[in-house]
Amino acid sequence: MGALIGQGTALRIAVTVLLIAVLVTLVFSLAGNFFPEERVISPRIDPVVTGQPLLIVTTTYPFQDRTATVSVPVNGSVYEAAKVADKSITVIGNISDNIWIPQSYRAMIDDPAQEPLYADLLTEFRKNRLDWNLDDDEYLELIAVYVQSLGYETLEETPAKFPVETVVDKTGDCDDKSLLLAGLLSREDYSVALLSFGPEKHMAVGIESEDCPYGNTGYLFLETTNISYIGVVTGSLDNGRRIESEPVVIPIGMGRKTYTRCAETRNIEEMRVQSRTKAEEMEGIIQKMDTALTAERQEILAMEKRLQGQKNTGDIREYNTLVTTYNAKVSAHNTALQNYRDLFSRYETYVNIYNYIISHEYDRKGVFSFVKDAMPS
Repeated sequence: MGALIGQGTALRIAVTVLLIAVLVTLVFSLAGNFFPEERVISPRIDPVVTGQPLLIVTTTYPFQDRTATVSVPVNGSVYEAAKVADKSITVIGNISDNIWIPQSYRAMIDDPAQEPLYADLLTEFRKNRLDWNLDDDEYLELIAVYVQSLGYETLEETPAKFPVETVVDKTGDCDDKSLLLAGLLSREDYSVALLSFGPEKHMAVGIESEDCPYGNTGYLFLETTNISYIGVVTGSLDNGRRIESEPVVIPIGMGRKTYTRCAETRNIEEMRVQSRTKAEEMEGIIQKMDTALTAERQEILAMEKRLQGQKNTGDIREYNTLVTTYNAKVSAHNTALQNYRDLFSRYETYVNIYNYIISHEYDRKGVFSFVKDAMPS
């Protein structure tokens, strides 16, 4: 459930319901010695049976004003083991939801069998960071856009994938992609969390930020299902509901780095809303002006025909009287036409700004610079 309808005019990449298949066994011992230890049995990639071929997974995606390419070897045996792993969760004892749910998600992110994949992916990202001289915020964006650019699939009533599955499949729903991104960012020392929205059945990633956190979480909102600006809550779910609830926050790792460009992405979002609002307001005025100009033009053409007839018949008196009216009409029409052109030029400016913002969400840096220069004062 929950395809995200973007803020633009086109239907954006969809998202899906947050779902982990859960087998909860709550066992209470009257004597206190049937189950001496309360515990959670989380999904794991085990056993890994060798023999599967090495998989080379290459992903190309736009980033800033260039194209990024990530190519990594994936242990085929780990991937196959992850696919067939039992993803149910067994809770033994009186363990609350706010303990076993985060523990299970962290187990899927941090399964040791996936560490070589994380290392290979981060090696690729670090090469690009070095080549392109990216700062910490841009590096975070580079990794985020990689995950956002992976395909989205709606998988109703299915458990979450291990990150290795999402990488190889190049697709996932909201929880699949959020787990992968959180795993990557936490290993690069970012302060990251999963944001689980129960009422909306949705999951996103949180990045610590003092400037513009989501609600009372202390983390800004990072959508993983489609390419979007960090800190901007995009659109609404396909059932018409907006993401409005206070999420359950599940910290991942012990990172310290935060995101510091949220003020820029918020400014971009404000300009997106403003440019669309201005363009829509102008559309109605332009349509009315166009109708009036067309009518005036027809009237002028009719007057020109009458003038030509009077000229041909030698009716100079009537001709001179009509010429005065004609000239005044043409002058007023030309003034109205120039006003129309000026308004249409401003309308085109707002349309171009809006379209640029919604079509370059992989380039926060370039869009912010573009908006500053292009937005009318």
